[in-house]
Amino acid sequence: MSARVAVAGSVAILVALSALAVRNAFVYPAIGGYDALEYITYANDVATRHALPAGVGVYHTPPGYPAAAGAAVEVGRWLGVEEPEHLGQLVSALAVIATGVIVLLLARTLWPVRPVLWLAAVGFYAFLPTVVKAGAMFHPEPLGMLFTAAALLILARMIRRHDYGWRPALVLGVVLGLGQLVRAWSIWMLAVALVVLGVSAVVERASRRDVLRALSLVAIVAAVVAAPWYVHQATRYSNPVFNRAQPEEFILARRSFSFYVDAGVPDVVSRPWSGRFNDRFWAVLYAETWGDYFGIWSWGPGRGERTDAIDATLTRQSVLGVLPSGLAVAGLVALLGLAVTRPREDPARLLAALPPIAAVASILFLAVAYPSSDGDTIKGTYALPAAPALALCFGFAVDSLARHRVVCILLGAALLVTALGLLPFVVW
Repeated sequence: MSARVAVAGSVAILVALSALAVRNAFVYPAIGGYDALEYITYANDVATRHALPAGVGVYHTPPGYPAAAGAAVEVGRWLGVEEPEHLGQLVSALAVIATGVIVLLLARTLWPVRPVLWLAAVGFYAFLPTVVKAGAMFHPEPLGMLFTAAALLILARMIRRHDYGWRPALVLGVVLGLGQLVRAWSIWMLAVALVVLGVSAVVERASRRDVLRALSLVAIVAAVVAAPWYVHQATRYSNPVFNRAQPEEFILARRSFSFYVDAGVPDVVSRPWSGRFNDRFWAVLYAETWGDYFGIWSWGPGRGERTDAIDATLTRQSVLGVLPSGLAVAGLVALLGLAVTRPREDPARLLAALPPIAAVASILFLAVAYPSSDGDTIKGTYALPAAPALALCFGFAVDSLARHRVVCILLGAALLVTALGLLPFVVW
């Protein structure tokens, strides 16, 4: 595949994603998403009263998205829009679109001579149900994903250009700090950035001092930008990140062994909806990512109860997610293995391998530290900031397999069928 064909195909996918995301943002109910009413109230308070929630609703969420969405809602009211909250959802849609562009830029920056990888990464991102669902919601996660993707792109360019000066380091620190002002959970991206820069300092001896200076500047700037929010939370509440009471028992005793290892087979494919495997981490995470486990998209409050047709759709979604998930995991393992065994060859491989691992680790900690009987702490959107990196892992696996002509044809056909099968679900 030529670079021109890959870019044209990627642009076509992104244009289609843009149209779909904007449409969904205006037809999906404003109160339909996760904690939507609380976020709408938060946004209105920030926009009209210039005040943060006083220990109610989603007060533990930083004000970045509520401020942006609240401003958009105010613009909608000024324009006389019948449901101005949809403009807050439009903020999420635009974040999804912008992140898709960054996925293409990331793929080209990290692997400039592998056009199949570019197209595959963009396709995975655009058809990932959790991305499209979140892009229609009044929710901060898509904006948090945008800042994470931007940080990855800045890091990638720093490494590829061997440019560890104060300017890119300053910009990276600001972006990482702003990301924490949108979603505090994105602090794992700061850890990823510091690890990648640390590895670069070890393997790039000629630039070691420059890399270490950049690492220090990134850490300081990110801390300074995010500090006001954490100080505010720490002084008013007991925990600056998530002020919720934890059970008294030892953290590893809060979940059964099956929670960590039971994949919920076959229910994760045949019955992927709430109530089937609430206490199974991997099963809930998978069903949430590829379908609608908690009933906020195709069924649930405001959309009606599940029907046989909806159950069949959710089952199909779960089946269709097996191949791309397997390829993404294979690509992640391959990239991580190469990064560990050949660290001097290309430390930038960690930019694709580490974010999904860090995101899943953070979700796992949340689910164990704050256990719930309905699996509510294992929402697919919590892993959304890692979607761009996971798309790169998928692209790497597809590109590696597509070098064999027969495999390329068979795999391309299978992925095309998968994409067509996913399409009806992502259109709300």
